[in-house]
Amino acid sequence: MPEDLHINYGTVMGIPPARNIALGPLSLALVAGDLVGVRYHGVEVLRRLAYPVRDADWGTMAVETLAETVDAGPAQLRYDRTFAVEDGALRGRFLVTASTTDTARLSARLTLTATRDVTVNRAGFVVLHPVAGVAGQPLKVTHSDGSLRDTHFPTAISPGQPVFDISGLAHAIQGFQVDLAFGGDVFEMEDQRNWSDASFKTYCRPLARPRPYVLHAGDEIGQEIVLSLSGTVGPRATQGKVNRKVTCPGIALAADAGDRLDVVGLSDLPIALRCGPALSVGDLAGLPTRDVTLEIVLPDGHDPGAALHLIARTCAGAGVLPRHVVALPATYLASHQPDGPWPDGPAPRDLIALVRAAFPDARAGTGVLTNFTELNRCPPDAIAADFVTFSTTAIVHAADDLSVLQTLEALPHILSSAKHLGAGRPLRLGLVSIGMRVNPYGRDVAANPNLERIAMAKDDPRQRGLFAAAWAVGAWAEIAGEGGESLCLGMTQGPLALGSGSTLYPIHHVVRAAADLAGHAAHKVDAGGLIGLVSLGGGMVVNLGHAPLPVPKGTTHVLSADTFAAASADHAWLQKPGQVPADMPPFAVAFLRGAA
Repeated sequence: MPEDLHINYGTVMGIPPARNIALGPLSLALVAGDLVGVRYHGVEVLRRLAYPVRDADWGTMAVETLAETVDAGPAQLRYDRTFAVEDGALRGRFLVTASTTDTARLSARLTLTATRDVTVNRAGFVVLHPVAGVAGQPLKVTHSDGSLRDTHFPTAISPGQPVFDISGLAHAIQGFQVDLAFGGDVFEMEDQRNWSDASFKTYCRPLARPRPYVLHAGDEIGQEIVLSLSGTVGPRATQGKVNRKVTCPGIALAADAGDRLDVVGLSDLPIALRCGPALSVGDLAGLPTRDVTLEIVLPDGHDPGAALHLIARTCAGAGVLPRHVVALPATYLASHQPDGPWPDGPAPRDLIALVRAAFPDARAGTGVLTNFTELNRCPPDAIAADFVTFSTTAIVHAADDLSVLQTLEALPHILSSAKHLGAGRPLRLGLVSIGMRVNPYGRDVAANPNLERIAMAKDDPRQRGLFAAAWAVGAWAEIAGEGGESLCLGMTQGPLALGSGSTLYPIHHVVRAAADLAGHAAHKVDAGGLIGLVSLGGGMVVNLGHAPLPVPKGTTHVLSADTFAAASADHAWLQKPGQVPADMPPFAVAFLRGAA
């Protein structure tokens, strides 16, 4: 396998190829059996049409293609795929026909047949609608009884399902009409920006039905979706260069009690330590001189006030004075629907006063230790707190490279909605990462011994390569652009660490540079694939485009495939003279000093 795959992605596993198909004004790509990036006259109308089977923990079951044919002409498409799910537990066929001879029309049919009993949370079509040009726009819904309702795609992120009982959707994008008809099941919609997916999702089966459920041997699912496009495409809104004044956020490292806390080259960084009542003085070794945030998880059966005072005494015994403290009942590490049922006992908002009593010299926070989803579903009592916290992971629903990069598009929406929920309180984010630290939706994160790109895995192969470094720069810039006060961009050890043994991952240098810029006034730059923050004292930008870009003025180092080896072996790489090329290839990171 080519070495550049290992360098850029942290794995020698091949990337699923995309087959691009153009049918007059309609275009799309076939990627691993899904339809991706369906466009009409160049305007995205569907982000993805997929048919995942999700297990009892919401993990995506493995799929094997058995046969596949593509017959594409200038105005006609027939795509036929047969496949097996979970070692043949389900057999499936996906048939797509499309035509632009008269009007643009695409039909997708799915059949799934169980060969043995299999327990699932979902099995069937999933349609992802883009956010750009869609959020806040009028939407006409056809319900299963034929009745019509006028509504809107959400502007602020919806905590639940904004639309139920769907058999048809109609809306406009950039002046032309998009019509979708759904058959074979009842569909509903959720706002995937909750999980940092840059999409709205229409899916089956409704969440109000019992789940998980069993597909018995011989059971068959049959569904159809028809997309029709009509009308004239209006002029595109021009997007100029973004060059907005911001403040570079603080950078911390996340850790669990008992983890190693000394990271070479980063031992001065603040630590966000997740702990419980069993916290020991030994767990705090090396922290008395550092800025410490405590993320306290209180198990069932503990008196919250007594447990918090016990942790405070342990900190005092170790000479640690936490600057920020947030506490959460352990039952709130799991996700709950917006209307409950909610766990018995105290809620996160009930612990704010207890945190203040136990840690009078610290800022008392509120929020969640999982995704924005859980914050949105259990709104914080922000008025009573000094800050609000939550985390993000990029692979809740999809783990392909394109979907992960698209999560950066959702971060401004998340921060905007969080600011509203937080009533203006500072947003201090926990771990912001590609891999999943904990799974609020099942028993555990997905096992990934072969280092594949799979959803809900803690051990993601891209953490080791340029991809994670590039993604982290994008996340850092987007969060700064919406006024985030701080965030964690990695952990001190484990799959989400910034290196292994004496080997540094590229993201190590991104974290070092971002930490050095914390608190600096800067400009957010977002133009032509280049995104980052630039201040008078320096900056960092990444090329997230598809082609090389000129290196910005003031660049002292470029982290790319060419410099991968040297940077992986030297934590002081940024402090040494570097040779600066003329161009930055995709995923390359430029580090600037003394930039205007």
